Amino acid sequence: MTATGQGPWTYRTFQPDTPATAFGPFAGFLTIWRGKCSGPGVFPSWRDFELMDFEGWWGQVSLAEIQYDPFDLRWVLWGTLITNWWGVDYTNKYISQIPAVQDVWENQEREYLQRLLDERLIGHVTGSLSPQERKFYHICGVDLPLENDGVITHVMSLYRLCEPSDIFIPSTEPVFVL
Repeated sequence: MTATGQGPWTYRTFQPDTPATAFGPFAGFLTIWRGKCSGPGVFPSWRDFELMDFEGWWGQVSLAEIQYDPFDLRWVLWGTLITNWWGVDYTNKYISQIPAVQDVWENQEREYLQRLLDERLIGHVTGSLSPQERKFYHICGVDLPLENDGVITHVMSLYRLCEPSDIFIPSTEPVFVL
């Protein structure tokens, strides 16, 4: 269970102008993302990135395409390292159609993502891979929205494997926690 007691993951969101340094091991990733923003309050687009932007994180990145009617997401990129950690490749899979995570999606993650997008925030996740029957793996990650013409179209994520005693929590107050 998470610190909130609602599921295997804890979801936190932060204002998009939160200093990158507050995200510790993810600071460099946030700095690259911010460097692609064309102005205050504008998120970058997936087309703004190049493969070399992710050097050092290859295999730890996922990219989810947002579906709005009905609300869902489909991973268009699921890194090789996270495939090894999760024990499954989610590329081209819709979250709502994955039996192992349907409860987490319905009871927690859908609300997190809807608020992340509606309120234009950045996210931080921590938890174990217990829904995938891999509870011995503990994960930290950041979720960064991408947009086209003011509409958030994707969420780009970076994950890292950690020990339960080494789970990183950002050093600033979140907007909300689930």
